[in-house]
Amino acid sequence: MRFATIITAAATISASAASAQYTHVRSPSHGEASHSEILSSALGGNFSSSGSRDYSNGMVFADRMKDSAYRSVGTDRYWAAGTYNIKMIAKEAGYSHTFGTVEGTYGGGNLGDYQAILASSPTGTEATVTMDEDFRWAIDTDRGGNRSDVLYTSRDWDNARNTDHMVSYRLFENGNLFGYALFFEDIKYCSDKDYNDVAVLLTLVPTPQAAMLGLTGLGGLGLMTGRRRKSM
Repeated sequence: MRFATIITAAATISASAASAQYTHVRSPSHGEASHSEILSSALGGNFSSSGSRDYSNGMVFADRMKDSAYRSVGTDRYWAAGTYNIKMIAKEAGYSHTFGTVEGTYGGGNLGDYQAILASSPTGTEATVTMDEDFRWAIDTDRGGNRSDVLYTSRDWDNARNTDHMVSYRLFENGNLFGYALFFEDIKYCSDKDYNDVAVLLTLVPTPQAAMLGLTGLGGLGLMTGRRRKSM
């Protein structure tokens, strides 16, 4: 799948997605940052509510993506092959994590194919990844001590009790899609549901063809040289 297709697929919601549902997000407690505060810190300005689920700082619009739908069409479960610049923008959790990918959209879990990209701490670190096939985003949670790590992906049925551990937003500036913000829960069954334990910013790295066609707007955010990533 070519990169130009990513933008088309991400910006288009099919008729079958009309029944899609949104995962409920609670306000954080104990002085932790909310989605609007994390977006403000990462992108500047003062993000506030724009409708029931979306946010805007007057220049950038954060459009909440749907989390479930028939056949997963129009949701944030699966992501298209292509090149993404990734920046760690928040960690509101006691656990340590890595953020990465699991390739494929087929029925099996194939969670052994997880590939780490960035640690959740310190924030501000960046990397660029090129994926050769459609995939899921994921976090690997290190619970410390003798307890084993737990992997959570953007596909709910990879997780215990089919729990959704990631909510996300499309990011638009001047009507142009330039990236995404992903927010994760790192506790089994998502007990607090504030989805701020790990947050990353994705910006789209256009191919020369996509740039010539004017298909992306990068909002002044920097790009890095891509590197190729394959499952091992």
